[in-house]
Amino acid sequence: MNKKIKEKILKGVPASPGIAIGTPFNYVHETLNVSRETISDHEIEAEIIKYKAALEKTKTDIVEDKKNAAKRGGQEAAKIFDAHLLIIDDQVLIDETVYFISSHNVQASYAVSKIMKDYQMAFEKLQNQYFSQRAFDIEDVCRRIIKNMSSELDHVDLSTVLKGKQIVISNNIFPSDTLNFNKDLILGIVTESGGSTSHAAILSKSLEVPAVVGVSGITKYLNNISLMIVDGYTGKIIINPKPSTFESYKKRQHEEQKQVEEDLKYSKMPSVTLDNQKIKILSNIQSTLEIDSVIKWNSDGVGLFRTEFLFESSLSVLSEDDQFRIYDEVSEKLYPREVTIRLLDIGGDKLNDKMSLKEDNPFMGVRGMRLLFDHPQLLRSHLRAILRASGRNNISIIIPFVANLSEITKTKQLIERTKKELASEGRSFNNKIKIGIMVEIPSIVMISEAVAEKVDFFSIGTNDLTQYLLAADRGNERVSNIYDSFHPAVIKMLDITVRAAKKKHIGVGLCGQMAGYPIAIPLLIGLGLRELSVTPFLVPVVKKIIRRLDSRKCRILADKCLKVSTSRSVSSLLSDFFEKNIGENPLQ
Repeated sequence: MNKKIKEKILKGVPASPGIAIGTPFNYVHETLNVSRETISDHEIEAEIIKYKAALEKTKTDIVEDKKNAAKRGGQEAAKIFDAHLLIIDDQVLIDETVYFISSHNVQASYAVSKIMKDYQMAFEKLQNQYFSQRAFDIEDVCRRIIKNMSSELDHVDLSTVLKGKQIVISNNIFPSDTLNFNKDLILGIVTESGGSTSHAAILSKSLEVPAVVGVSGITKYLNNISLMIVDGYTGKIIINPKPSTFESYKKRQHEEQKQVEEDLKYSKMPSVTLDNQKIKILSNIQSTLEIDSVIKWNSDGVGLFRTEFLFESSLSVLSEDDQFRIYDEVSEKLYPREVTIRLLDIGGDKLNDKMSLKEDNPFMGVRGMRLLFDHPQLLRSHLRAILRASGRNNISIIIPFVANLSEITKTKQLIERTKKELASEGRSFNNKIKIGIMVEIPSIVMISEAVAEKVDFFSIGTNDLTQYLLAADRGNERVSNIYDSFHPAVIKMLDITVRAAKKKHIGVGLCGQMAGYPIAIPLLIGLGLRELSVTPFLVPVVKKIIRRLDSRKCRILADKCLKVSTSRSVSSLLSDFFEKNIGENPLQ
């Protein structure tokens, strides 16, 4: 008989902010029974065909899940599925599985399970969070392939179906799991394993539900829980809360709702400092699905339209007309707001299936303009589509991933050639469309004055600028302690870029994650930036901070930051300033 326990507090890692109060739902992954069944020689070919068909079906499913993840949570959530696509396409895994089927006369499902389990265990033995996550990816893909070979694809495991609005508790959450949940029924998520950078953490944020991961022992209490609280701010899990605890958290939930209402109020206010400096707040988007959010949070437009997502989520290269319809829809629905479209900034690793290009290190290889120059027809259709959509005069173009002046000159020449081509066809477009560049490679910063004479504006991408300046892959958890946008060298790069833009009288904005860090906003204003582009829902938060700042005090802060030599010193200066001038915790 189950015995209710008194209030008990467990601790984990806060993964997604918010407060959830409700009953638990024990999410247990469906058991896939795979046994070693011997097959005859004449059945081998059929099993291999069955395996390869399951690979294609799984790949299609993952591409679709990536699209859905992007709709729910943006680029970070969608990127998780990139690792799954790499696993599906791994030729070594495919060859080993085919060989195992033919050499051991076994069914494809068993071969997949055996080969992929061996790789999974090898990663798990490394006892490292990064490699543990890769092992988890392999397990998820393995399960999907096997399910796609099963004759019971339409079977629904009732043990995985939510029974009303509940808090999901599990040992861990597969990326594919979150997309199968009904978002409206999930109050919160709690897992026994995982860390702050785990898939469960990232996907919880994408679902916009409170979550705590790494709660050791939570599943053993499942049968004794009548009510529980998930505190996504502190990482606390409160089982069977006392009446006083329950009332305290209900009050906090109510205050959260009031905060959302306050955010909406701030979103309608002008973004102006105390000394009357206008700061333009724009949004970063990657699909038409985010247009409503741009309007809802009242941003000044789109500071960065990441076109690469449109290509990554498609099973084939988008046609000119397909692209035109997308860009035209964004331009029309947001008019007269500005829309800045970044030319396709994608590496060969993301277009392997479409363009037969593979590299050992795509981040340092053929990506951005380098890839587009190598594929002139792709670039031509891309430019034609953007220019065709520019007739309302609210679209501008960003040239990505350039390291020298010649790349800029070449791109501008191609744009002019495309204009002439469209004009000869009688098509309308903005002949004076503004052209800027992404400042994300250190070499461009060092020649920024010369570059400023060739373009209409700079858009600083702090994510890539930081990783290339510090030689630290921003997606690699093993060097996450090195990747730091508050490194003094990064601050100096921002200062050089802004000064060059102002000297040559061109626009300059910042569209990297740094623009959405509350603690960084006074520094950015102090450096002279008057245009920030952030995730749409952050617009009111940024406005709220800006309206409490005096740009002259921010300039003094920036000067101090430029004189120190460690990230810790920069962070300390920013924290002290924020506390004195904003009066709130900058980390919330």
